[in-house]
Amino acid sequence: MKRYLAIILLLIAGVWLAAQEIDLSEIEGFENIAALIDSLSQAREQSIFAEYGFRDTDILAYAAEKLEIEPENYNKWKAALGLEPANKTLDNMPLRRLEITPYRALLAKQTVHYGYNELSTLVEISESLVFPIKRLKRELDLDPLDKKYNNRSIQSLNVSVDRIQQIENEFQENSLKYGASLTLVGMLVVFFALLITSLIISQLVHLNRTKAPKATPTIKIAPDGKVKSAPKTLSQGVIVAAIAALHIHQEEIEAKRRMVLTFRRTPANQWRASSMLNMPNKDLSPRR
Repeated sequence: MKRYLAIILLLIAGVWLAAQEIDLSEIEGFENIAALIDSLSQAREQSIFAEYGFRDTDILAYAAEKLEIEPENYNKWKAALGLEPANKTLDNMPLRRLEITPYRALLAKQTVHYGYNELSTLVEISESLVFPIKRLKRELDLDPLDKKYNNRSIQSLNVSVDRIQQIENEFQENSLKYGASLTLVGMLVVFFALLITSLIISQLVHLNRTKAPKATPTIKIAPDGKVKSAPKTLSQGVIVAAIAALHIHQEEIEAKRRMVLTFRRTPANQWRASSMLNMPNKDLSPRR
C-alpha cells in the first residue's frame, strides 16, 4: 500500500513540475481555443434553434417533435443520447437537466436516420455504408489516394449529411453497372495474365532445346566394289582405309561362318553310304 501511495505522489509531483514550466502565453492560447470552441458551439446552437425551433430548456418530447423523429425511431434516438428507452419519465424533462444540448440531439437524430452524423469521419461513413472510401473521396472532389482526408469529419470538409446520402443513393442505383464493369475488368486482367503466362511457357521450350547430333559420314559402295557416294569432307585416303577395313571385316565374318559349319556338320552313316543295309554274315550262314 505504501508503495502505491509513493508512486501516486511521484506522479502528482511530476504533473505539478510540468505545470510550472508552462508558459503563460500557452495558457492564453488554450483559453483562446476554448473560447473559440464555445463560440462555435453557441453559433451551432443558434442555427439549430433557427432551423428546428427548440432550445435546451425544452423537454425531450418537444425536441423529438421538432426534429421530426419517427415514432418507431424514438426509442433508438433516446438510446443514441445515452438514455433509457423505456423510461417515460425522461420524456417530460428538459434537455438541460438531462445534460443534453440541442446539437447533441441533432447528432443523435442523424445517427439513427443515416447511420452516421456530421462529425463522423470518412472512414466511419465508408464502413457504415459499405462504400469504397476512394470512390467516396472522388465523389467529394478529393484526391482518392490522399489518406489525410480519411480521419476528417464531413463537417470539417464542409459536406452535409444530405450530400453523403445523395452520393450513397446514386451509388446504389449504379451498383449493378459498377459491379458488372468491375467483374469484366477483373476477368480481362486474369485472361491477359494467363495469355502472357502461356506465351512465356511456350518460349521456354526454345531455351531448353538441345542441339541435334551431327550426322555420321556415310560411304555407299556398289556390289562391284566401286564407291557410289561419299561425303565431300572425306579424303581419298580415308575412303580407301574405310573400304579396306570393311573388306577385312567381311573376311573375318566369312571365316567364322565356315568354322561353325565345320563343327556342326551332321555325322555320316558308313553302312548307309556303302549300301550295306543288312548284316554281312547273312549270306554265309547255311539255310536250315
